[in-house]
Formats: sequence, structure tokens, C-alpha cells
Amino acid sequence: MGVECIIERAGDGRHYPKKGEVVSIHYVLKLKNDEGKVIDATYQRDKPFTFKVGSGQVVRGWDEVVTQLSVGEKARCTIPSDLAYSARGFPGLIPPNSSLYVELELLAINTPELE
Repeated sequence: MGVECIIERAGDGRHYPKKGEVVSIHYVLKLKNDEGKVIDATYQRDKPFTFKVGSGQVVRGWDEVVTQLSVGEKARCTIPSDLAYSARGFPGLIPPNSSLYVELELLAINTPELE
């Protein structure tokens, strides 16, 4: 099973990130089986998270989701364990074999035509 998303707000419908591009996102991360407990959130820090798409800087599920979002789009997604941290988990934070619940908002693709 892959990533499942519900779109909360449509984006511009024109600018979608591609592998190798750097994106800026806001997110709220929770465990799927405990959606009330926030593990991490950029909104609380008031600082977006940036990463290079398809470079291994994030779990595969995040790469899969962001390439389907256009700039400005916001989605609630469930990422299965095999596209998240799998059997290794993230010690002290995410137990092994945990699926994730994440709210993602694609703020920008850091490419010259959008800056």
C-alpha cells in the first residue's frame, strides 16, 4: 500500500516539484496510531523545512507526497511504515514499523522561475 492523502487546500495547479529541486514545506508529524500526539511540527518553530526532492534527505513517503502537490497545496497523508522508517524506526521518537500521519503544506519550490 502506498501513501494515502486527502487534499485540504488546492495549490496553484501549475508548479509541481521534480527530483533534484529544493522545496520548502510546513508540516505536522504524528504517529498514525496516535494522531493526537505531535512528534514534530515546523509551524511551532515558525520556520519551514527545506529538502532536496529524491535525494534521500527525507523518508520515501515524503518524496512521494511532495511531487504530487503543487505550490500552496496542503494535504493530510498517511505514510505506511515501509515508506517511512520501517523496522529501524527512529530511536526515542518513532517506534519500529510505525506508519506516520503527516499534514504537509508545499510553500515553495526554490527554482529561479518562482523566486
